[in-house]
This record gives sequence, structure tokens and C-alpha cells, in this order.
Amino acid sequence: MNPIHNSQHTKLIAMYFPQFHAIPENDAWWGKGFTDWDNVKTGQAQFEGHYQPRIPLNNNYYDQSKLETLLWQIDLAKEHGVYGFCHYHYWFDGRQLLETPTNTMLQNKAIDFPFCLSWANETWSRRWDGRDHHILIKQTHPPTKESWKRHYDYLIKAWQDPRAIKVDGKPVFVIYRPLKVDKINEMLNYWRELAVKDGLPGLYFIFQKGYELPTRHCLESFDAAFQFQPFEAVYSPALNEQSFRNWPLYKMFRLMPEYIQEVFRSLRTNYVRRKLRFHDYDRVWQQIVEIRPDETLTTYPGAFVDWDNSARYKDRAILFRGASPESFKKWFGKLAETMPQRNLPENFIFLNAWNEWSEGTYLEPDERYGYQYLEAVKHVLG
Repeated sequence: MNPIHNSQHTKLIAMYFPQFHAIPENDAWWGKGFTDWDNVKTGQAQFEGHYQPRIPLNNNYYDQSKLETLLWQIDLAKEHGVYGFCHYHYWFDGRQLLETPTNTMLQNKAIDFPFCLSWANETWSRRWDGRDHHILIKQTHPPTKESWKRHYDYLIKAWQDPRAIKVDGKPVFVIYRPLKVDKINEMLNYWRELAVKDGLPGLYFIFQKGYELPTRHCLESFDAAFQFQPFEAVYSPALNEQSFRNWPLYKMFRLMPEYIQEVFRSLRTNYVRRKLRFHDYDRVWQQIVEIRPDETLTTYPGAFVDWDNSARYKDRAILFRGASPESFKKWFGKLAETMPQRNLPENFIFLNAWNEWSEGTYLEPDERYGYQYLEAVKHVLG
């Protein structure tokens, strides 16, 4: 089939970021017509040879409010072996933001491409410009059936869509920060009951495992997790001794109330000397390939393209040394080779990301590498 991996059953799901169209809220917070392209365009080299700014091929600063943008992205993804997109979903107890690409998908049934949603259930602040304490919109999780039902009434449209990504016939829904959701097990079970009444065989809930260390009770009603890379590997104690020594403190920090976390972030930003932080691309990828999942919960592997968020965070950025299409192809191929041994219900790999331009992790073609990252995926998956 192809020289690396007989991967006819491997399904690559790319995380899909929807902030490339203007919305009234961003107009008010950041200026008229703001999109994430504004961050991307302000990227500056922080040292000699630093690849900034990142420029899309042919200056294609697209607008996600247009149907032709979504059609172009899907055609490109399908041509290069991507199975589907996982759209980030922003829901604030009845208020939804950046929903246009998802709604465009839902309204155009002729588009033939699988998709699911990941609820990025975090508070938004002005962290990009260092003002962590300045809250833009607060994420709350009222533990009431009225609140849960409002959310369900939107989600059921995606879950009943025939293109919904499924496991055992059950539509997939991803949650980023389950620990933040009060009475999460009650909420998920309530949604399952409603879904069965609406004719579905059930729902399949996946935890997007990155920084957070949720309690076991928090995950009781989840069916699976996926390893959100690169930071699930970066913060793994196995990666280095120093991270192991710091692990209890890091765990304690993540369990603090969110407003206390914001205070610590503000202190770090305003009073700690700013500096770039580097990780080794090959070393982290080695960890990704070798890491084995928690045996108590079905775990899907994750992958990442690159990472350089200096377009957002300037001299507070995190970068990976050694990233290239060649290295990505090598390591992604090694990860794909492990899939037959994982015995998963579906051979999903979750990729960070299709289009996170200001974080430097994207498959879409750019001026430096053209289509090489996409071609690497096609070479591995066939």
C-alpha cells in the first residue's frame, strides 16, 4: 500500500480552530475585524533563524465565514488522507462563540466529511497580551438540568448528523477540562438519556488529556481519553527528572480554583523575567511514540505538527527545536506503526492541528514548506 504503514483503518482526526472570521465580541475586545490572522501577521523572529512570521501559501489569509473556505479545507484534507475534523466548540451557558464554521457544516449536508466537536470549556482572558487577570468572558458550568438541556439542544444537531464521527454507532463528543464541570457525571448521563430518547444508541465521551490531571471520579462517565500533544508528553513525569520532581506542585496548581490560577499566571507574567522556553522536537516525539496509555481508560494517541506560539506570546513563547516535515513524517510514521497493537475500538489518532497558525501547529500549506506536512500525512496513511 505505502512504504511506511498498512493504515487502511487508521483515522486521523485533525483539531480544527475556528477563529479566522470576525465576530462582534472580538471586535469589542481586540478591535474591528479582528481574527487570529492578526496575531499571525505580527509574529517576529526572536533570534537568528527563527521561523516567524508564519505566512500561508499564496498569502491565503482566508475567512472561515465563507463556504468556499470550508470546502477548500475539506478537499485538501481528504486529498491528503485526513479522516475528519474535530471542531473546537465554545459554549458559555447558552452563549456560543466562533460557531460559524460548525454551523456552515451543519447547514450544508452535501459536504462529505466526518466531524466531531471538542468543548473548549475555559474562561477567556487577555492572556495573549499578558493581562491574565482581565476576563473577557467567564466560563461557568451551572449544575442544573435547565443549563444542560440548553447545551444539549444545540449539540444534538451535530450528534444526529450522519457525518458525525462515531464509535460503535455512538457520536463522539470531546471535553477539554472535565474537572471544571460541576456534577459532570450527572450531566453526561443526562445527555445520554436524552440522546437515546432522540433515537441514538448512546453517546461516546472523550477526555482531551493535556495539562489537566482530573480525578478518577471526574472520568467515571467517560468512554475514553485522547493524548493531546505535545504537552501531554512534555508534562509527563517520564520525560525528565526535573518535571518528575515538580509534578506534585504542578498537580496542586491545576487543582486550585480557577481565579487563584489566574492570580499566579498574572504574577508570572508581570514579575517573572520574560524568556523563551524550548523543547526538543525529536525527544518529545520519542515520548509520544513510546508512551503507553492508562490501562483503566481507553486511550487514543495524539500527534502534533510543530509548536511555536511566539505569534501570540512574543518573548514568553514556547518553541520546539528540530521541527521539520521530514522529522514529522518519520515520527508520525512510527506512531502509525503502533496502532495495530493498541486494540482500540476505532484507530483514531488526534492531530494538533489542522490550522492553529498562531501556535505554529498546522497542516495547511505555508510559504516555507508548501504542502510538505500534508504530503507527509499522505505518505504515512496512503
